[in-house]
Amino acid sequence: MPLGSSTLPGADPARPSGPDEMARNHDSPARTRHTARFLAGRSMRTHTKAWTAVFAALLLTSLVLSSFGLAVLSAALGHASVERYGAAAAVVAGDQETRFTAKPWGSKPQTQTAALTERVRVPRSVLPRIEAVPGVRAAIADDTFPVALTRPDGSLVVGPDSDSGASPVYGHTWRAAALAPFTLRDGRAPAGPEQVVLDGDLAARAGVRVGDEVRLQSTGAPETYRVSGIAAPEGRADDSGLGNQGAVFFSDERARLLAGHPETTDAIGVLADPGVSAGTLHPRLREALDGAEPARSAAADARYKDDNTSLRVLTGNGRGEPEFVTSAPSRMSLLALLGSVCSLVVLIALLVVSSTVAQAIHQRSREMALLRAVGATPRQLRAMVGREVNVVAATAAVAGAIGAVPVFLALIKMLRTRGAVPIGLELPTPSGCTRPRWSPAR
Repeated sequence: MPLGSSTLPGADPARPSGPDEMARNHDSPARTRHTARFLAGRSMRTHTKAWTAVFAALLLTSLVLSSFGLAVLSAALGHASVERYGAAAAVVAGDQETRFTAKPWGSKPQTQTAALTERVRVPRSVLPRIEAVPGVRAAIADDTFPVALTRPDGSLVVGPDSDSGASPVYGHTWRAAALAPFTLRDGRAPAGPEQVVLDGDLAARAGVRVGDEVRLQSTGAPETYRVSGIAAPEGRADDSGLGNQGAVFFSDERARLLAGHPETTDAIGVLADPGVSAGTLHPRLREALDGAEPARSAAADARYKDDNTSLRVLTGNGRGEPEFVTSAPSRMSLLALLGSVCSLVVLIALLVVSSTVAQAIHQRSREMALLRAVGATPRQLRAMVGREVNVVAATAAVAGAIGAVPVFLALIKMLRTRGAVPIGLELPTPSGCTRPRWSPAR
């Protein structure tokens, strides 16, 4: 046997015999995983109280973060509810955003945008241009104005109960009833300035029938009107109405007078010919409005020079924006609020969870020193602690994510009852977790 050889007589040359080689084999990845799995299992059964505290902190963190994450996602995907324009293929309305120049301290001037809660109206002069577009069956101007309805005993009748409280009641022209569409269930259309048609829900809660008199107040003094008919959304019960607003229909001339802007309208609903889709109609309407003489909003001359004064053509969920003009700015404010709170929760959670885990590990410093003394390597100890934390964190994350759904629903309900979510803003929620919403018939 040569000098300097570390192989003993009769020993297997394939087996490690040197101290360096034995240490490398002892700290191999396979052995490290096996040792970590063994030690982690024993440790979690021994240190139940410490890991229970870590589990509680991680569970609460997962619950809060998941619920706020769902709320942020819901606000990001939210949109104005489409009710009154449910049968319209497209809606032509003004641009509800204004632009202004701001100069933050120490920075260059920047152009900012802000949503307008005052309605930007549309000139009635564009109606013939829209009606001439191929595929358009009708273009109907819709004037919306607030209406107060009182019972015979003088008590006020509000709109239907929504998730955000009592809804308002709005007046419209009878022609605009086709945009939902509303159909007469009793009586006839208003034939004169003193006749109105009520939606079925409003009539049922007011306790009136066809032929009865009601007191209505809009932009002037209260007046007495006779109920000429009762209408309800197509495909729904006779005593039903819209989900987030009550509807009172006047004759066209009377509605234009009460609205107070006879040369302009709030929006124009576009009904398509049979077989013509909204996707086909949109570019045609856009081309008609952006022709040689582009159509502009009614207040184009009075707006800021950088504002977009062209008319918008809204389809899909965008049709709800002219119905609830406050939904867009409120959604952005809600998104900013939830994002700020979520960021704060993340920061607090990192500090609390990290300190809790560090404390749980620090209490076992003597145990880890003893394990090192009997041959455990630093890699094995790190793998043991990492495995324990991963098992506890994964279990807490799954449990918190499951429990986040009811917490998220309670959070959305609280925001609605506190007025943070306006009437008409539809926030998506997990399917089957909320009461059925009103959906327009198409």
